[in-house]
Amino acid sequence: MSSDPFAPLRGKPAAPSTIEPEAGRSIVVPIPADAPAPPEGRLGQPSATWRYTDATGALLGYVHRFDRNGDKQFRPQTLWRDDAAGALEWRWESWPASRPLYGLDLLAAKPSAPVVVTEGEKACDAARRLLPAGFVAITSPNGSKSARKADWSPLAGRRVIIWPDADDAGLAYSQAVASIVAPIATSVRIMSLPESCTEGWDAADAEADGWGPDRIALLIDGARTAQDDKPDQSTEPGERKRRESRSDALLAALDGLDLWHDADLVAYATIEIAGHAENWALKSQAFKRWLANLSRLKTGQVLSSSTLDDVIRTLEAIAINECPRHIACLRTGRYGEHIYLDLCDDAWRAVEITAHGWQVVERPPVKFIRTPAMRALPEPEAGEGIEIFRDLVNVKDDDSFKLVVAFMVAALRDRGPYPVLVVNGEQGTGKSVFSRMVRGLIDPSAAPIRAAPKDDRDLIVSAMNSKVLAFDNLSSVPNWLSDALCRIATGGGFATRMLHTDRDEVICEVQSPVILNGIPSLTDRADLADRALNVHLRVIPESGRRPEDALWQVYHERQPLILGGLLDAVSAGLRNVASVKLDRLPRMADFMKWITASETGLGWEAGDFVAAYNRNRADVADGAFEADAVAVAIRDFMSESTEQVWTGTATELLSRLTGHTSETVRRSRAWPATASGLGNRLDRAAPLLRAKGFVIDRRKSDARLISIIAPGDMPVAPGRSVALPSQAADDDIAPV
Repeated sequence: MSSDPFAPLRGKPAAPSTIEPEAGRSIVVPIPADAPAPPEGRLGQPSATWRYTDATGALLGYVHRFDRNGDKQFRPQTLWRDDAAGALEWRWESWPASRPLYGLDLLAAKPSAPVVVTEGEKACDAARRLLPAGFVAITSPNGSKSARKADWSPLAGRRVIIWPDADDAGLAYSQAVASIVAPIATSVRIMSLPESCTEGWDAADAEADGWGPDRIALLIDGARTAQDDKPDQSTEPGERKRRESRSDALLAALDGLDLWHDADLVAYATIEIAGHAENWALKSQAFKRWLANLSRLKTGQVLSSSTLDDVIRTLEAIAINECPRHIACLRTGRYGEHIYLDLCDDAWRAVEITAHGWQVVERPPVKFIRTPAMRALPEPEAGEGIEIFRDLVNVKDDDSFKLVVAFMVAALRDRGPYPVLVVNGEQGTGKSVFSRMVRGLIDPSAAPIRAAPKDDRDLIVSAMNSKVLAFDNLSSVPNWLSDALCRIATGGGFATRMLHTDRDEVICEVQSPVILNGIPSLTDRADLADRALNVHLRVIPESGRRPEDALWQVYHERQPLILGGLLDAVSAGLRNVASVKLDRLPRMADFMKWITASETGLGWEAGDFVAAYNRNRADVADGAFEADAVAVAIRDFMSESTEQVWTGTATELLSRLTGHTSETVRRSRAWPATASGLGNRLDRAAPLLRAKGFVIDRRKSDARLISIIAPGDMPVAPGRSVALPSQAADDDIAPV
């Protein structure tokens, strides 16, 4: 065989059909079954080979790709006949003019399918794997400069979409194909490629980037007509025309958009719609829908999702780096000395609450944001007190009703700390309905009550998307959830990774009112009990029940008046809070001070709330004490001790306490298994014991000693001593 790669390749004679005879030789198509096998050339084994066939699938020839020394070369290989000798020979040359398209058999198999034209066989194969069902992908041989040498007649009457490569040659190829096909095709469109794509990006690169049929479908939907892609006569010769003219037009239309960001570097836009202003995060679905509609109005078509993402990233960069920072407010916000409550209606109105009253305003000065689950509050009405809510809830006593109202007044404030409203009652006492009603007066939601979250991450997501958290029908509160709810109620930060695949950490600071309901006690842990308002619902007798739809009808009729009564209380709180002085400051002192300041707006006597709250705290503390196995064991141990003061190590104390509790408790997870575990449990039990008059001291000496001092009013066991433990001058005693 000749060493010349372009020399004729000899084969066996045959008698196939021929087209376009030339001087002395003619090409043979299709390749006959008895044709010689095509031999290799001096370029060696090709890295890829593409078979060209006619509409019936018969072979017409090959295109090979060779990769050598970092360079790629394409060589067509066709069969020719020597007219004089009658011999067949393979040659390294293309078909004569009117070259066949790659994929004629697929075109014939789907005569009505839209056709996607790519540049090159590799991109064509990738497009076939990526395209949604019902499309056909083809290309022409010999690269971007040979479009006019191909036979495009099979595209007559077809819908054609051209997928150009992202470079100058690709743009020229798409324009050439469009000009050839336009007279015979039903329609011709050219895809708009993402602005973020690299030079030369094509279907094969899209496949490598993980694109799928859904994204390709959006790219096809955003394809522009061939008329839109004519060369810009204003550009200099050789200058490349920008592909994404519609995205440029959209960005130009967005010039002057009110962009801003919050402390967490989340970007937002304030949009004027139908005479009012709306605030949306740039990455929210609401903003994307608005942007897509604006694109339709400004450019005539909706941009593809990838192009919209590019526009949003540009706006996000501007918002974070060049625009002011504001506080993004969810349901409530503050501006100066005024509190604002978002009504969440279509006009984006809010209630402005001042020390002198409240009113509905059209354009609140705070930046309210909304989540998909948020629902509208009714427009409040003045003229009635909070008492019209009393007969809608079956609380046991006046103290419980005051605590429920106090929770709602606190929740309407723009900042905490907030209490945790814990609703207990037997089956059938209406705990779920009660929780829905309370939340509906301050933060209506599409899902007003939910099941308990599975982990911290779910809890954070809920807290970041709602003003109020309401969890329904809890059988218990696990330790992790109790700790998390305490942080949420009084304000705390949570850290989590943005994605499981990266190292970026997201810090979320949340503070929300919380509602819990369930049959058993849910405040067994002292730290949660210290933040809780425990409300018990009474059993509804059969004669006192009414249909739920009738109950909700009365509730919705009164809702504007009830809300007006709550707003009166908030206004009074703003008016009086600076002058309120409390005799004692427990953990929820800010909450106590706020409700005390709001009492006049509720029609309560001064001190009514503090008295009800203290009685509730005592009841909650008693329940938490009885639920703490270690605290109960210490009380029982000291009541039977002959001394008022006991001193010893943690190991000794654990041994003593074991005899004062049942075997069932000792085997439960509530009982410490080790001395170190007892030390940790003492820290949690200390506030409960202190409320009962016990004092626990820790001594740092050669042995870590624990002293327990019984309250002075505890009945004295026979022979009990009341002397305090002696201690060296250098002892460091730290009360727990």
